[in-house]
Amino acid sequence: MKAQTRRNGLVDWLSALFEQIAGWSYDHRLIVLFLCLAVLGGSLFFAAQVRQDNSFEAYFDRSDPAYGAFLQFREDFGSDEISYILYEAPGIEHGVWNLEVMERIRDLTEALEDQVPFVDKVTSLANAEFIEGDEDELLVYDALEDFPETQEDLLAFSDRVMSKPFFVDALVSEDRKYAAIVIDMEKSSVDPLDEIVLDPGKSSSDLDNLYPQAANNKIEEILARPEYSKIKFYHTGDVPLNAFYNKTTTKESLNLGLLAFGMIALVLGLFFRKFMGVIGPLAIVALSVVLVQGFMGVMGWSQDLMFIMLPAILTAVGVADAVHVFAEFRTFFAEYNDRRQAVVRTLYLVGAPCLFTSLTTVVGFASMSISPIKAIRHFALYSAVGVAGAFLLSITLFVVFLSLGKRRPAKKPTKAQRASAKGGAAFKAGLDAVSRFNIRRRKLIAAASVLIIVISCLGAARLTVDSSFLNEFSKNVKIRRVTEFADNVMGGSASFSYIFESEDYNGILEPEALAEIEAFQKEAESHGVVIKSNSIADILKDLNRAFHENREEYYILPDSMELGSQYMLLYESSGGDESHDYISSDYQRANVELRCKMVETSKYQALVEDLEEYSLARTGSPVPPPVYTGMGSLWVKLLDYIVRSQIQGFALAFTMIAIMMCLVFGSVRTGLLAMIPNLTPVLVTLGYMGWAGIHLDYVKLLIACVAIGIAVDDTVHLITRYRHEFFTHGCYEKALLPSMREVGRALFITTVVLVCGFMVMAFSEMASLAAFGILVAATVLTALLADFFLLPALVLLVKPFGPEFNPEKD
Repeated sequence: MKAQTRRNGLVDWLSALFEQIAGWSYDHRLIVLFLCLAVLGGSLFFAAQVRQDNSFEAYFDRSDPAYGAFLQFREDFGSDEISYILYEAPGIEHGVWNLEVMERIRDLTEALEDQVPFVDKVTSLANAEFIEGDEDELLVYDALEDFPETQEDLLAFSDRVMSKPFFVDALVSEDRKYAAIVIDMEKSSVDPLDEIVLDPGKSSSDLDNLYPQAANNKIEEILARPEYSKIKFYHTGDVPLNAFYNKTTTKESLNLGLLAFGMIALVLGLFFRKFMGVIGPLAIVALSVVLVQGFMGVMGWSQDLMFIMLPAILTAVGVADAVHVFAEFRTFFAEYNDRRQAVVRTLYLVGAPCLFTSLTTVVGFASMSISPIKAIRHFALYSAVGVAGAFLLSITLFVVFLSLGKRRPAKKPTKAQRASAKGGAAFKAGLDAVSRFNIRRRKLIAAASVLIIVISCLGAARLTVDSSFLNEFSKNVKIRRVTEFADNVMGGSASFSYIFESEDYNGILEPEALAEIEAFQKEAESHGVVIKSNSIADILKDLNRAFHENREEYYILPDSMELGSQYMLLYESSGGDESHDYISSDYQRANVELRCKMVETSKYQALVEDLEEYSLARTGSPVPPPVYTGMGSLWVKLLDYIVRSQIQGFALAFTMIAIMMCLVFGSVRTGLLAMIPNLTPVLVTLGYMGWAGIHLDYVKLLIACVAIGIAVDDTVHLITRYRHEFFTHGCYEKALLPSMREVGRALFITTVVLVCGFMVMAFSEMASLAAFGILVAATVLTALLADFFLLPALVLLVKPFGPEFNPEKD
């Protein structure tokens, strides 16, 4: 009676409940099948409404202050998304200044402007805005409006271009070897769907019918035309980078999911060698992925970069419950010789552990829903929905699958067949050896684990948070190599915008305000990250020089607001429009554009902090300190969010899972003890990242929360069975052997499945996703070792289930 009393509790109540669910699902399998098909149909309907979005809209809410400032910037100065085409003419005399090459560039500029959709303007050496003075007249014209007739005329013109600082390292390199074409877009990836569709008559779910893919495809098609074959192009910028992002997300979410399916099917076939043991778990996962997409459609969410991970992750994680169910079912079907009885007994033993493991995994994912990064918040929630869906299908629809076939086998299984159902002699011998080692070396295992934890903690303390947009791409990806090359040669692929604002009409044209802007530019350009800066001050200096016979000593700011206003009036009446990118129509807001190398976000953050310190120290300034915005500012903000998300998310996940473990086992002591082997693998991974110098970025920040949610699964299964066997045998050592035999094989299989599923991400073209997959796979493998060795050692030392007893007497 005493042993029976000790058994009663939440676990036993849930076990009885799952026993009833198994029987009902088996007896009413047609109803279960109909309900599952109805849910599938609804999910497919809503899944068709999900669109692709890898813009910053996918990362920030419109209510976010940083994003709000960016939207205000766009309203004042338009889209800051560009295509940047660096080019050279290798092997041709005079290179980019060759007369024939320049003729081709003139034709190319016109073709890009006329044929590429969503274009605002195209700027090259052939049509760049040129300002010159002629006596009292201001001339604003396209640089090569009157195209040179001879090579000598063109070379003479090149000298005039090189005297214009506005053009150097923007449209032509200082060594004259390279030049560039800048395509300013009128649209942005954050615009509403109906505004970025190329052909309204075609599907908006077709990426090639949307900005930026449609624009990028046309640019690439034009550059590949035979008339430009002698010119070598390097196409980079927001348009090709975002287009590659979008296409990679779509392609890899399918390809990596299929590869994960194939890998896991191979693993399941190798271990189970039964058709249903392969098809059943994979069918559960496939339905779960569809369910998630339907949920996203209902919520009105888009697929973003984070979605690439979902099929592979859900395949690996979602299959675990079905593996445990099938492994136990095979054992009991061989023992009872009855399909229904085997199903009922299976869910009685594994239903509750599967529920607990699913809940802990859900908590691990859902803990990241507090992140201010919208893409991660959405990923956290729809991944949790997928895991929950996989569990529900595993205890209902999978029961229907297991009911198929003869109720009883044609003949009673032999002893060898029953042993094979449990994994065979080799598995049994290996698991028994692990158990005996734990019993003999429990103190050694505990001491070694403490040492590993200490070393890992020291490494985790060295962990740094950083990210780089360019480093997210694999080094083998063409767009990364092209962007790195363009950055080294000229321009800068990233941009920051600083907005100066005056309270007075025309206030930006005050000499003091312009001087402040000019000084700010010089300070910014003193940092190695900044390649070049542009502002209204540069245009006004050029205008001042033009009105003074183009003499170099007059390349200075006008000395009065009245003079500056006159310059702007004459400039605009002469057709000048370059200033629209740098000053508002009321002359109260000015945009200073910083073209930067594409480097780690921490370097941008250092630049921002230095410029903020510089601006605040400028006491008596006629304008308030500038506000930084643009695409670059959002990357810096993302870095801050990563730090907060990592700390808060992991703290929430650990706390919630620890509370759940205490409630599940009805003991704070047992619950906290179970958390040690789950925390250890996470610490080991973070420690390795710290010692190896691997940065924590917005993808890798998921590692700790996801890993602890997954790692705890094996712990729940093993400690639940250990508890069950303890109350049967009354002895911790005697309980360990059957616990390891019955659960160990399933734990090994699910770990192999998880490792294969996550390792699939190593084939991604996105370096951040590849690193994430490898690190989580390593964490899962470490978690198995912790459950096979550290957990039994702790149970044997601490004795969390109470004192040992003699079951025959008690």
